[in-house]
Amino acid sequence: MASLNVEKYALTTQTYGVPLICPMKRYTRASSKGIDPQEPGIILLLGHGAGFFKEMWEPTVEDLFKLDETRLIREAWGLDCQNHGEACTLNEDILSRKPDILTIWDYADAFATLYKSGILGPLNPKVHQVILCGHSAGAVGVTLSTSYFNPPASIPFSSIILVDPPIWSKERDGQDSEIYKMVETMTPIRKDVWKSPEDASKWLKARVPWGSWDERVFDSYVKYGLRSLPTAYYPDKTGTTLTTHRLAENIAFTGKRFSYDALYRLNQICTHVPVHLIFGDNADMFERPTQESIINPQEGRIFASVTRLEDVGHLVVQEAPTKLASAIFDILKTAKPALPSKL
Repeated sequence: MASLNVEKYALTTQTYGVPLICPMKRYTRASSKGIDPQEPGIILLLGHGAGFFKEMWEPTVEDLFKLDETRLIREAWGLDCQNHGEACTLNEDILSRKPDILTIWDYADAFATLYKSGILGPLNPKVHQVILCGHSAGAVGVTLSTSYFNPPASIPFSSIILVDPPIWSKERDGQDSEIYKMVETMTPIRKDVWKSPEDASKWLKARVPWGSWDERVFDSYVKYGLRSLPTAYYPDKTGTTLTTHRLAENIAFTGKRFSYDALYRLNQICTHVPVHLIFGDNADMFERPTQESIINPQEGRIFASVTRLEDVGHLVVQEAPTKLASAIFDILKTAKPALPSKL
């Protein structure tokens, strides 16, 4: 992305006692000559969905910076779940032997680890707001990351934005949509080996869901989502495969109990941290009653705002980054940090 400065970082998490690397990218405007660690502004931490990776957010970040003429946002960070994208390559020796060693709690740990690391610089709550934003499984990850800060009143994040979160009330358990069932069935067996990156790109472009994506997102998927064979998963194959192994993506469909962990965490934190919901109005992966069951004031799930984006489904980040950037920016404008006094 020519309009973005990109810096690469990596931190190690040990959620279950096994060291796993979490690669991260820090995004600032290309016009910036470097960020003063004392500079005020919003710091946005972004979590991706199952089967994706941190670079999927780049078109949205690019459009956010275009909207943000007053420089409300200081920087944005994209984090890879430790078995997705670049992280899947870095951790493949462990993951290929024990693919079930990781859960969404590892991803949650990464956000807390980044906040505590000092890499974000000295944080003054009067002038800095660190805001979590997660899409799909990433919404579960960012919600659970608040569990590393207790009591809930001590959570250091200024607000949380959940984009089409796979979090629903227990009453909706077992009422999965037909699309959800299809994706759940196909993910562990779908095609993931091609002769070349060009063959892979052509195959993907002609099929659902990739063919309906924003061009910039698709280009990012091809650039960062494919890798050469052989790999630790396929030591005897040649050609091109997915950077995120399909078994790693499939783990998202075996961790529904973690969605309930996130649901119960929302019961605890909504009165302490503003939580915003953004849904795709085409209720494809999750039916409307399932989406709306996350809202329950009686259980403590009171949300600061609820936005529905027209003509887009569950894959909001992939299908409509410009529309999503506008919705996120509307939320960020309500969270403007106070500027330091000149007196």
